[in-house]
Amino acid sequence: MIPEAHLIKKGDSSYLKKVNETRLLYIIYKEGPVSRVDLSREASMSKAAVSEIINRLCDAGMLLEVGKGQSTSKGGKRPTLIRLNPDRGYVFGLEIKRSETIIALANIDGDLLNTSVIEYEVGSPVSTILKRIIREMENVLALKKISHDKLIAIGIGAPGQINYDEGNLLVADTLKNWAHEPISEVFQETFHVPVILENDVNTITLGEYLYGAGKEEKDLICIAISDGIGAGIIHNQSLVKGVQGAAGEIGYIEYVRSVDRPLEYICNSHIIYGDILSEKNLFSAFQLSVNPDEKEPFKRARLAEYLAMAESGNPRVCQVLDEYAYVLGSLCLNLQKTLNPGVIVLNGFVIENSPYLLKRVHHEVDESLKNIPLTFRSKITIGELKIEAGLRGAVVMALQTLFNPNQENPFLERLVSDVI
Repeated sequence: MIPEAHLIKKGDSSYLKKVNETRLLYIIYKEGPVSRVDLSREASMSKAAVSEIINRLCDAGMLLEVGKGQSTSKGGKRPTLIRLNPDRGYVFGLEIKRSETIIALANIDGDLLNTSVIEYEVGSPVSTILKRIIREMENVLALKKISHDKLIAIGIGAPGQINYDEGNLLVADTLKNWAHEPISEVFQETFHVPVILENDVNTITLGEYLYGAGKEEKDLICIAISDGIGAGIIHNQSLVKGVQGAAGEIGYIEYVRSVDRPLEYICNSHIIYGDILSEKNLFSAFQLSVNPDEKEPFKRARLAEYLAMAESGNPRVCQVLDEYAYVLGSLCLNLQKTLNPGVIVLNGFVIENSPYLLKRVHHEVDESLKNIPLTFRSKITIGELKIEAGLRGAVVMALQTLFNPNQENPFLERLVSDVI
């Protein structure tokens, strides 16, 4: 993600200095190793100003000199290359789910150094869960021998509508009892670093955009399918959130049934995409088609067995997936016609475990496009990061605080004060 541009007040030299520091750090983060000359050119800053900042950050241990670059066509001295010191700072990325939280520790390069899982009963007191998460984070820091002053920020992905001003969940349909709980505040009081709370589908989208199937794209949509369905939208390299932070809530869009394509198993009494395309509804449709006289509790392992039956050509399972693909394909087509992204990334257990389903989605979209007198080139693909996508996105959010001059960050403030 490219950091937002910020207006600089005339005469605000301290803020200008901070802007220049974060700008250089971001270029090194994205392009490094890089020379001072290249930094000067890329940032449109004088060589003297670049050298002053780089030397100071090298003295603070934030940057490392890592060898020599190539000489220019005119020859001369080879430039010294600069990169971020991956061991100078660390971030946490968290994925809060209904019955578990995944915790990842990463370095400045975004490399995941440790991943652990905290499990809990659905409906457990929020304060108890947060205390357990914090205790595990403290244990990870101790295990890796990392002091608190090396922690940069914490990124958190959670299902629900985010109140960005308060750092909590405004609406939490999946996480019962979590709405309006001071999530960000609890972590800030313990670790004294910025805490970025974001919708879980948006963190998945950021992960795929920067590290996965969308890393070559400027515009993409990521559709995440699980208990329901939601979308994250990247437009012109920026995450689209909407006025109330509810952009991408496609699960609440009504599916319009076609008289030309009756659906025997997948719709039942459902009318919105989120209910029709949920894992549990697909599981129920499989049962209705394959074993109508038996009622099984939902289990991912059993769902995987049904999906595998489609690869073997089971006609009843294939019929259900054909219906599912028709609905999912109609949603993908509507998103293509509305936003025309470079790629639509599909994320979730069902699509990741069913090559048959992906093939059928492509078929449905291609057939529908034949009747439209426009050219759409949106690629539809499965996410590359799978279950790691949300963690990667949360880590990226935490790292972005290094490159935002409007974000107060004790880590950077300590870094600067250490060499003054």
